[in-house]
Amino acid sequence: MSGLRHYAPVSQRPDVDDRAIVGEAVLRDYPLRLWARQQEHADEVLREFRLLLDGADSGTADSPPRQLVDLAEMFSTRFGPLIDELTSVRQARLDAGADRMDWRVPLPASTPQLVRKLDAVWEIVDDYCRAGDLLALARPAAVVALQTWTTAEILTQFEGGAPTPWPGPH
Repeated sequence: MSGLRHYAPVSQRPDVDDRAIVGEAVLRDYPLRLWARQQEHADEVLREFRLLLDGADSGTADSPPRQLVDLAEMFSTRFGPLIDELTSVRQARLDAGADRMDWRVPLPASTPQLVRKLDAVWEIVDDYCRAGDLLALARPAAVVALQTWTTAEILTQFEGGAPTPWPGPH
């Protein structure tokens, strides 16, 4: 993938909506079964955090449950249809028996900020889960590796770099 290098940073382009798609990343050999594990874990943690936030003491703005739930709601509000479409594509391939796929991901103008925020919040959430006060556990190492690789690929390709295949297990 190339072609994004010619775009000026969004901060210098007031005419660009930060949700506007400005390019595409290709996640080569994306591991679908590991993605399903990642999705299940995220769903479990979000479910538990939402229950915690129903309680009286867990709703401060900087608490890990509040940060993750707010981030999930922001992604859903701003990118819901796109997220649903991307999830549907992966799920269809997984249901058809594929283990891996070359997954094309549209990149909004705000991609660098979004993926960095997502990584930072998940690190905080993992620490919170490791403290042991929850049913949910921190992300398994393979899920963290997938997130780390995905973030690196998206950021590299956003800047015009070439895709590299997933180096890890399924």
